[in-house]
Amino acid sequence: MRVVVFGATGPTGRLVLRKALAAGHEVTAYARSAAKLEPATGLHVIVGELTDVAAIRHAVEGHDAVISVLGPTGKSKGTPVADGMRHIVQTMAQAGVRRLIATATTSAQDRHDRFSVSFWLAMRLVKAFAGNAYDEILGVAEAIRTSTLDWTLVRLPMLSDKPCGHPAATGYVGDPSIKLFSMSREPLAEFLVAQLNDVRWIGKSPVVSNGS
Repeated sequence: MRVVVFGATGPTGRLVLRKALAAGHEVTAYARSAAKLEPATGLHVIVGELTDVAAIRHAVEGHDAVISVLGPTGKSKGTPVADGMRHIVQTMAQAGVRRLIATATTSAQDRHDRFSVSFWLAMRLVKAFAGNAYDEILGVAEAIRTSTLDWTLVRLPMLSDKPCGHPAATGYVGDPSIKLFSMSREPLAEFLVAQLNDVRWIGKSPVVSNGS
C-alpha cells in the first residue's frame, strides 16, 4: 500500500514511518525539512508546509491512504494545524484517496463517551489553559468528521516514550479498559499502521490507551 504520513518528523511520526515500512508499505513523508528524516528503503520525502496546497496535492496523489499525527504545539498563533487538515481532507477528496487515519485528543469528544469525573476535570483545565491548542484539536476533528472520507479519528491521552509491552486498548471515555492518562508511543504507532487494513473503526473516534 502507498501511504502518506503527515507529522512524520515528530517522535510518534518517526515510529509510524518505521512500522509502516517494516510492514511492507511504500511510504511518503510530508515534512518541512527532509534533513530531519533518515533515508530508508521505500521512504520518499516531499518537503512542504501545511499552507502549501500544491505540495500537499503532489504528496497525496497516487497514494492509497493518509496517516496524520499532526498536533498543535501551543506556540503558534491561529489554527495552522486545523487549517492544514482542511487542506489535506479537501485534497484527498479531489484526488480520490479515501482512507484517512488521524490523531486528536480526547478534547474532541464523541457521542459514545460516558461521564467520567477525572475526564470532566481534565477538560476544564484544558479549556482554561490550553489556549488555541484546544481550538486546533476541535478544528481538526471537525474537518475530519464532516468529510466524505473513510476516516478514523484516533483520540489520545497523554503520550509517553516508556515501553508498554501490550497492544493498545481501544474504546471510549468512561470504559474501564481506557486509561485516560497513559499511552506509549510504540503501541500507538502499531495501532495507527494496523488501521490501514482494518475497517472496524472507519467513521469512528476511538480512544486508545495502554493495554494490560
